[in-house]
Amino acid sequence: MITVLSPMAGVNDKTFRNLCLSMGADMVFTEMISVNGLVNGNKKSFEMLPDSEENAVIQLFGNNPEYFARASDVIRNCRPKWVDLNAGCPVPKVVKNGYGAALMRSPTLVRKLVETLASKGLPVSVKMRIGWEKEQNFMEVAHAALDGGAFLVSIHGRTVEQGYAGKANWEPARMLKEKMPIKVGVSGDIFSASDALNAMTFTNADMVFVARGAIGNPWIFRQIKEMTFGGKPTVITFKERRDILKQHLLNSIEEHGIHGIITFRKFLAAYLKGLPSSHAVKVKMLQMSDFNSLTEVVNAYFDKLISCERGGVERGNT
Repeated sequence: MITVLSPMAGVNDKTFRNLCLSMGADMVFTEMISVNGLVNGNKKSFEMLPDSEENAVIQLFGNNPEYFARASDVIRNCRPKWVDLNAGCPVPKVVKNGYGAALMRSPTLVRKLVETLASKGLPVSVKMRIGWEKEQNFMEVAHAALDGGAFLVSIHGRTVEQGYAGKANWEPARMLKEKMPIKVGVSGDIFSASDALNAMTFTNADMVFVARGAIGNPWIFRQIKEMTFGGKPTVITFKERRDILKQHLLNSIEEHGIHGIITFRKFLAAYLKGLPSSHAVKVKMLQMSDFNSLTEVVNAYFDKLISCERGGVERGNT
């Protein structure tokens, strides 16, 4: 089973991509990158580009074929595994500008954008949704992607209006795999290794895309691999969780400077989710901006959990 870290804005920085690769992800997506930003020399857009040695997929968003052509020249030196067209982002400020999921209302434009990228010699995929509530045209958009030269379509099992609410529907991915001669990726509600296997079994997809399920849980990729080969997923220990959390924090600071502590908060909350007596300490940690103080609190909290896990005097608390 090919596992992919799905693109997430504000999440998939270099630190998180490399962490997921180290945990067994086969490919990792960048955040969605504006072709307008690349063409106009926007610093933030360039900072999102991966290093050439990464096993990374560059996801682009926009709607101007000329800008996609010029952006493809910019990203060539990054040597991405492939380039992905974002036709699925449901965020209103993206859609209202004609980007992301708005492209599903114009399959002809989707084909043109894919053709533009493919003409530059880049392998191309398209990430989309089921469609809009009144026009669930994922099959039509997939045909447009295929006609334009895409080798893969990945589909998030929700409509644009749903955002991330409700339950993901994997049926469209199964239909695409059955009816179209193109590789298919399934996305939506992959929060555990069991979810991944269930999605793959139901859809027969070629790839499984993990998004929110990897936040605070990067070892999901390792667990998916273990279950794929008939084993049981390794249970993460408190010590492993603490060590991964601290290394992730250090690498975040290395990438972003001291602001990395702030950007790390979304991960910090996720790493602590569901742990014993974590609420009060989580609230405290999320208010901290000093690395040494934060590390002390992290160590103190996990020391208690590790003691319990190893049969210490507080075992009864776990």
